[in-house]
Amino acid sequence: MITSKPAISSYAIDNIRGKIANLRELGFTDPVKMITSNPPILGLAIDNIRGKITDLRELGFADPVKMVTSHPAILGLAIGSIRGKITNLRAAGFTDPVKMITSSPATLGYAGDNILGKIADLRELGFADPVKMITSKPPILGYTIENIRAKIADLRGLGFADPVKLIRWSPAILGYAIDNIRGKIADLRELGFADPVKMIRVSPEILGLRMDNIRRKIADLHDLGFANPVKTITCLPSILPCHVDTIRGKIANLRDLGFADPVKMITSTPSILSYAVNSIRGKIANLRDLGFADPVKMITTLPAILCYAVENIRTKIIGLRELGFSDPVKMITSLPAILGYAIDSIRSKLADLRQLGFADPVKMITSLPAIMGYARERLLLCGKIVMQLDDDGTDGMFAQLLRQPRAVIDAIAAAQPRTWSEVRIIVAAAKRNAKP
Repeated sequence: MITSKPAISSYAIDNIRGKIANLRELGFTDPVKMITSNPPILGLAIDNIRGKITDLRELGFADPVKMVTSHPAILGLAIGSIRGKITNLRAAGFTDPVKMITSSPATLGYAGDNILGKIADLRELGFADPVKMITSKPPILGYTIENIRAKIADLRGLGFADPVKLIRWSPAILGYAIDNIRGKIADLRELGFADPVKMIRVSPEILGLRMDNIRRKIADLHDLGFANPVKTITCLPSILPCHVDTIRGKIANLRDLGFADPVKMITSTPSILSYAVNSIRGKIANLRDLGFADPVKMITTLPAILCYAVENIRTKIIGLRELGFSDPVKMITSLPAILGYAIDSIRSKLADLRQLGFADPVKMITSLPAIMGYARERLLLCGKIVMQLDDDGTDGMFAQLLRQPRAVIDAIAAAQPRTWSEVRIIVAAAKRNAKP
């Protein structure tokens, strides 16, 4: 230590030993490390150090000892200077300078003009709220603007279309070496993720995860019953930073709520993992209040229901009733996917069916709600075929025709049959030809 820090040799060993003991009494767990990183501490009177700790506490710093441990140079700063820095930071727009300095004590070493300059430079680079950005990641003040500009260019070169937006969501990215980011993308691709850039764009926290942890998460999901963890993670990249015990707990909670196969539910709609169990419980209660007798069964059929706001569901019920459906709740119960159809789309399909000549489209859809799930072009084509037939019972024939493969429907349209019997002959022939 004396060889690397010659100034220490000027202090008597007893004085050094005493200073170490005094620092330990003040709460510093590793005084030797502190002195090694900042030898001038040996020249400070212990009463001054004690006074500095008291002053820092009076300024609002809850744990001055921890602060000084991470940045010993603070002991060399006049308390008036620290107080002035807090004032300057507040004037620059930072609402809680004390919290900011606590998380990054090095902030005290930056001149006020330099901080204002950094804010201006970040704004010129496209960051709309540099103060908010720095507040979430104070070490940004230590990065040169040239390095930040280069990082933006490098990220664009890696395939990120909007690096500024990415950094705004996760300022910590500025602290990652570009080679590490490039390596993470390559590693994710090797694990089977087809578009790592998209994954990282959705969940930038992934860049902070070790590859060993990501591999372990994939294995843990396998153990929990997910047949294709890579696909599940691709749908919801935020699963990766999530602790496996949290996922295990969510599965247990869903089972307690009455869902027989939570893993299957999550596989179809991974975003369920982001919902608090109380929120799911509340959605079940809300659905029951709206008249649905078995919300659990309904959600099991269409887990995406958990994504819909209860007000939107209520509005959909009202909208269906206004369109002439007497029991929207019963309809939705038989086909929960209706909740995902825009009311304007349903209105348009009713108009199309009416224009084709169907006497009561509302009655048709009531008896077969699945009609609403077909594309408008298919509805029009099948409707035209059926309405040209000489037979009665067009509603039933229309429903059967909609379920046929598109190639079969096209063959029927080309043949222009006049009877349902002719339609059935064409369907049978198409099925025979389709067999290997």
